Amino acid sequence: MNCKSGDDETCKRRNATSLSYYIASLLVTLEYARIWPDGESFPSCKILLSSGATIIFICANFLLLLSEIAVLTMRCNLELFANIIGVIGMHAVGLVKWCYCIKTNGIIVDMVMTLEKCHVLCQRIDNSEDGYQIYRSQMERARQYSTYFIRGWMITCIYGILHWCANPLFITSWTEMDFTSNHTSTKRNLPYITWYPLDVDNIYNYICLYSMQVIGGLSSAIGIVCYDSLYVTILMIICAQFQYINTILTKTNFDNVSTLEKKLKNCADCHAEIIKFLKMLQSFTGPTMFVQCIETLIGICLVSFQTSAIVVINKETILILWSLFEYFICLNIQLYFFCFYATRLEHLGTQISHSVYSCGWELVNVEKKRESNFKTQSQNHSIYSLVQTIILRAQRPIVLTGGPFYALSLETFRAISTMAVSNSVFLHTVSSANE
Repeated sequence: MNCKSGDDETCKRRNATSLSYYIASLLVTLEYARIWPDGESFPSCKILLSSGATIIFICANFLLLLSEIAVLTMRCNLELFANIIGVIGMHAVGLVKWCYCIKTNGIIVDMVMTLEKCHVLCQRIDNSEDGYQIYRSQMERARQYSTYFIRGWMITCIYGILHWCANPLFITSWTEMDFTSNHTSTKRNLPYITWYPLDVDNIYNYICLYSMQVIGGLSSAIGIVCYDSLYVTILMIICAQFQYINTILTKTNFDNVSTLEKKLKNCADCHAEIIKFLKMLQSFTGPTMFVQCIETLIGICLVSFQTSAIVVINKETILILWSLFEYFICLNIQLYFFCFYATRLEHLGTQISHSVYSCGWELVNVEKKRESNFKTQSQNHSIYSLVQTIILRAQRPIVLTGGPFYALSLETFRAISTMAVSNSVFLHTVSSANE
């Protein structure tokens, strides 16, 4: 939007009233991944290029996943299983997330429209300049955090994939290395352990297979980044709206009964709409978050097991350890963000009941108790009903789940990490006993 210099402040405020202003980075990311409908800024050539790139990336990821599953079924043993199952899980989750978002992009649009309605209702709670500034500051903070998360997570995932794919250029034998000795083969290496019908001694075949694996790995990273950015950004926005409701109720002085009644009614409407939106979000993300929790549990477990299996320390094993460390950190960061914002959302949602009760509604009733006209009594009764309704609704904890078994929280994060490390110790014991 172009604005003249004299209308800068008006233009900024008009932009700030739209939810798209606060989730611009998310929408651009989803547009490039063909998840969000085409924006006005997307010319036809860019749409064609992004569509073609999306098809290529998804197909490469699918072929990579099939070749990994094939090698696992052809020669399965504990060490190979530990080396490959975590990578298969990462590629499968990335493919599922990207395809799931493309398939259900209509639901995503509906969720954003509902979130836009929550955004509008929040601004109606207190339409004064002070109320606007409080809401603007909360949403600006959420916008900045969302932008940092999207960029940081994208850089982290893409760097991790490219670094993993670069390892074969420095490691003598990635797929056939014996971690317990210095023996290695001279066969050309690929980033991932897969079955392929081509002879990699031929340089052209090797380049084709290597490129396919790099593109497939990047595809899984893009799918993970898009879905995670959508989920975390939405949680950030809802947390900002809950924080605003808490702030506006505890820090605002109500002059009369009519003002209090109006703000409580707007607060009740906004809170009800947010709860409705969270039910939509839970229905949309429940299945994929269950897969995410299982994949994280298996990934952390197997990374710990692979690390414990490395005995000899040399240049090659150091590169492997560094890649495993990066993978381990990414898995933990990913799950931590989900659990942290789910916990924060639950805390802020429960806090609304305390904020409503502390808004000073009983003082207004005391001041007006001598007035016996029907209008005042009706307003007092309405205020009492609104306070009671909001408190009862807010006392129900907001719990985001990952399928039927996992409630996303910091306690779940701790439990999954502890369980994964314990299972890796068990696997290491079984592997040592079989040798």
